[in-house]
Amino acid sequence: MPDAPTIGGLEGAAAVVTGGGSGIGAAVVHLLRRSGADVAIADLGAPDPVDVTDRTALDGLAREVEHAHGRLDVLVNAAGVLTPNLPADQLPVEDFVRAYEVNVIGTVNASQAFFPLLRAGRGAIVNVASQAALVSLPQQAAYTAAKGAVAALTRSLAIDWAEHGIRANAVAPGFTLTPMTEAFFENEVFTTAATGRIPLGRILAAEEIAGAIVFLASPFAAAVTGVTLPVDGGWTAGEPALPW
Repeated sequence: MPDAPTIGGLEGAAAVVTGGGSGIGAAVVHLLRRSGADVAIADLGAPDPVDVTDRTALDGLAREVEHAHGRLDVLVNAAGVLTPNLPADQLPVEDFVRAYEVNVIGTVNASQAFFPLLRAGRGAIVNVASQAALVSLPQQAAYTAAKGAVAALTRSLAIDWAEHGIRANAVAPGFTLTPMTEAFFENEVFTTAATGRIPLGRILAAEEIAGAIVFLASPFAAAVTGVTLPVDGGWTAGEPALPW
């Protein structure tokens, strides 16, 4: 799809995007840069790899940002993993551990590592949760639980850090085509069922999720904090119209 319009108020902003090497994170990096921000990427696939489960690596990146800018205006926590589709009774505990390590602890690590710089910049955090944080997905207990924790964590950050001028919000993407999810959409039965359940009737693009994220990070959302915003084509609003 064509590039989304740029979002104002971010010219010269200092930003960090975890998971910025692909998928939604890469789309966020692209839009932030087009909107005038200077973006550092924390990703295992970056030229200088950063694992969000490694607090020491994140602290090192924070020092680089401090040296370059002395503050942080935007932190987007987009790093995440999926787990295999299995019923809850068959799900290995290791899948829960991995889902929490990356999706939840990774978000905690980055938020804490960059907190002093966010405080200096009175910055904004946007976490990537999932529609699974709002309505459970079948055979995805570990992912659903982890993304639910991301949404709850977002509310806590918003409350605890409001006194420092830091806003914290999350987006809850619906079914979105990314390198991490493309295998699901190669299954025509799954894709047909999913699009039939989405009121807008289509799978979403990463750029559409990025638009909502960058809006929440921008001055246009200056009064918004503690929100988990569904960007899901209407999935969590309810069933599409029934035939008469």
